[in-house]
Amino acid sequence: SAMPTCVPGFESELLVFRVSREHLRPGMRLGKVGFTDCTERTVILFSTDDSHFTVKADGTLTVNREVVLHKGHQNFFIHSWDSHGHKTTVPVSVVHPEHHHVAHTNFNIQHHSTEMDSINNTENATEPQVPILQFPKSGGGLRRRKRAWLIPPLNVPENKRGTYPLKVVWIRSSDDKLKKIFYSITGPGADLHPVNRFTMDRETGNLYVTQPLDREETARYLFEAHAVDDGAGQAEDPMEIKVNVIDQNDNKPYFTTDYKENVAEATAIGTEVVKVEAKDDDEPGTDNSELRYRILNQDPPLPTDNMFEINPVTGSIRVTGSGLDREKYPQYTLTVQAADLAGEGLSGQTKVILTVTDSNDNAPVFTQKSYTATVDENKKDVVVVRMIVTDEDEPQTPAWNAKFKIVSGDPDGLFTVKTGTNKQEGILSTAKELDFERASKHTLLVSVENEIPFAPGVSVVTSTATVVVNVRDVNEAPIFDPKEILVVKPEDLAVDEVVVQYTASDPDTARKQTVSYKILIDPAGWLNVDKDTGLIKVYTSMDREGIFVTNYRYTATIGAYDNGRSRTLWCSSQQPAPYPWNTWIGFGWLLCAKRCARCSALLLLVLLVTKQRKREKKEPLLLDDGVRDNVYYYDEEGGGEDDQVFFLR
Repeated sequence: SAMPTCVPGFESELLVFRVSREHLRPGMRLGKVGFTDCTERTVILFSTDDSHFTVKADGTLTVNREVVLHKGHQNFFIHSWDSHGHKTTVPVSVVHPEHHHVAHTNFNIQHHSTEMDSINNTENATEPQVPILQFPKSGGGLRRRKRAWLIPPLNVPENKRGTYPLKVVWIRSSDDKLKKIFYSITGPGADLHPVNRFTMDRETGNLYVTQPLDREETARYLFEAHAVDDGAGQAEDPMEIKVNVIDQNDNKPYFTTDYKENVAEATAIGTEVVKVEAKDDDEPGTDNSELRYRILNQDPPLPTDNMFEINPVTGSIRVTGSGLDREKYPQYTLTVQAADLAGEGLSGQTKVILTVTDSNDNAPVFTQKSYTATVDENKKDVVVVRMIVTDEDEPQTPAWNAKFKIVSGDPDGLFTVKTGTNKQEGILSTAKELDFERASKHTLLVSVENEIPFAPGVSVVTSTATVVVNVRDVNEAPIFDPKEILVVKPEDLAVDEVVVQYTASDPDTARKQTVSYKILIDPAGWLNVDKDTGLIKVYTSMDREGIFVTNYRYTATIGAYDNGRSRTLWCSSQQPAPYPWNTWIGFGWLLCAKRCARCSALLLLVLLVTKQRKREKKEPLLLDDGVRDNVYYYDEEGGGEDDQVFFLR
């Protein structure tokens, strides 16, 4: 035959310790608790839910605090754990048999074995001993209503090992010695769902459980026991039976999900990032469901293996280490365990995946500390240099995108810097035309930062680059000042008479060049200019009624050029007619010849004016608004200066 299998647990379903006195003093030994965990261990952990009693490691039950058995008994539970951490509980009753009201105590328990007076022994028998429940009787003429007696509940451990059916309790009638009594049970667990979990021997009144119970399925059963007199009907009022299924640690904790959360790399120490929660189907409020959490593993274990900690009671996971760095360690996987029996029992695990998100904890840095470029003067919107930066933050985010600023070296706003489309390039351009004669070199300091501020607590240095811009000298055309001039003369001004002297200056002061003059546009051929001095004289007689005069206005263009290196210039006046010159030419002079109505005949007018000077007040000769509104401007630099009018006699 097969060898018997060892089953860890107490050797009896109920431990009864009979004592010979009501007063139990501290230190008194009541007996030994029989328990095995199927190992060779001799030291077992016990606990009680009654502080008046204690159980030593060798199983000895001892009075811890003075006890007076006023009701003839004291009931409590003893707990123990086997080598696998499984908890087992057994009900205990300390009984003084000589007490007169034992049969009517809260437990109303009797034992099925022979009474033992020794307090150093527990009741054991080959067949497991069970308590006895007796149908209550009214005493002393006191009438009680049906089921008014308080019957203590029966405690049956779940998952009880053994051969079923297992005897739970012996129920008997006080009249069973006088007449034949038949017993039965009705209600849930008996003849109602779940049917036949419990059965009763009709002849003896023994109550049996037919299969292992599961507290997580049904934690309590409530049914009635009946005693019927053979041939005479009901012998006792129905007795209500309560069966509590005592929880065993048969369910390990479990998590319903894995956890995925983000944690910013600049998260402060002590910040909660996620909270885990496990469940345990064992009885709430007991050690079997008392959970404790801990982190079993952190992957990667860098920069330290304790970057996170978990509150063992609440499951809250917080940051405890510094050095979160998305660029180096973008993700952490934590293996979290939940164990019952306050961390010493069954356990379950889950994974917590923490993705480190980017914070602006890296400054953009120029790839070069200095740049040198050369730009021609007088040119606007010219790209001077492109400056590249790098940033270790996550690409294409505000913490990575760069923006640039000219910190110093540009008080006049000659330059501008903008960010390129790739967000990692600074493009420095001219915002205005540079002037070699004013400054041949500009030294700029450019800084770079991100679109968003740096993360709190992050210490970074703003990167800068020096840009040296050399201005290349260009041979510029001479400049007339003013750029246009208005001269009023009579039409009969004699040939070789001076009209006006109109000179230009050369902006290329460092070149020591000379300026020369030339008539560019003179449609009637009336004028001549001195090549060296710019003195303009009458070349041929002028005629107010000539075909090139419109509204008394005659326009000519004078050019000025220097003797610098040869270069072709395209010139234009009122209409874009090209004038190629192998030199630099500046132009912008306007000459208007006008005669008013009162001077239509200049010679006659002169005579008339001479005769009338004695009696008429002399009036200045002025242009009317119609003439001034039609003045042409020749200004290659944009014009805008006021006209300068010369009244020449």
